[in-house]
Amino acid sequence: MRRILVLGAGAACVVTVVLAMADSMKFETDRGAVASTQVLRFDARAKDTVASEPALRLWDKCASHVNHVRIVAGPVADGDAWAVTVAPALGEHTERRLVGCLEDLTVDGVLGHYLGSRSG
Repeated sequence: MRRILVLGAGAACVVTVVLAMADSMKFETDRGAVASTQVLRFDARAKDTVASEPALRLWDKCASHVNHVRIVAGPVADGDAWAVTVAPALGEHTERRLVGCLEDLTVDGVLGHYLGSRSG
């Protein structure tokens, strides 16, 4: 009888830990804003101009980090930068993952730079 109680208590502890870990790994998206605009810049390693096709390929690779949100508009060129509007607004951790991807990944010699976010 004692073994059954110990096994039951152990199983309950394991289930509690697994559920807590699953809850903490959910995508957080709510910063109080309905949408946010992510502002990016793409630079080529070679000093000539950046072609839009490699820049968009780099965005496509990194967009997987925000695939749980809906891309409302973009990416569209906004002068030197590009803008992508997503809804709901990205959370802090998701934004960090996106920044890390953009700044670490290179596609066809094009590097991404995260310039910031605008809410609203």
